[in-house]
Amino acid sequence: MKRFCVWLLLPVLISCQEELKPRFPVKHFYGHDLSYSIRFNKARYRFEEKLFDTIMKREQDKEWIQTGLGMPYYYKVRNEKDTLKPTYGYMVMMEYGIFTLGGDTIYSPSEIGTKTYAVDKEELFAGLREAVKMLSKGEEAVFLVPSYLGYGYLGDGERIPPNYPFRLNLKLLEIRKIKTDTL
Repeated sequence: MKRFCVWLLLPVLISCQEELKPRFPVKHFYGHDLSYSIRFNKARYRFEEKLFDTIMKREQDKEWIQTGLGMPYYYKVRNEKDTLKPTYGYMVMMEYGIFTLGGDTIYSPSEIGTKTYAVDKEELFAGLREAVKMLSKGEEAVFLVPSYLGYGYLGDGERIPPNYPFRLNLKLLEIRKIKTDTL
């Protein structure tokens, strides 16, 4: 029995004498080079900018306005007396439709229906979130939405392909302050 115990403890005793060495994380290099993506996105941006310039020159009868994010728009209906524009803390009721740059319907306003949106509290595509803040109650406008403010490099998974700029027709029906409970 003593021999058996010695043979059992021998590997344990030998292993304890070895010096412990720290383990370091394995570094992997996957070879991701972002330069291609950067070049692609810059070229895409320039292409869409030229495309929008062409559309605005073709439709010179409209008074085009540029947003800070690079989204040109014009008013179809303007409300001069009510100047309140929705910001964080407001709820809006709106109707909108999405069209190709040529004017063909992708999603019609009747198909989308009337939507209620808590400004900056809900997820919508970036172009629509920005467009809502440009209008007052009763106003209607047409926005040229670049792909980076639309559905981006994924598209919407249904009718809007990746990297696709489009027209957004937006009408604000109502703007109201959200009631907050203070404790």
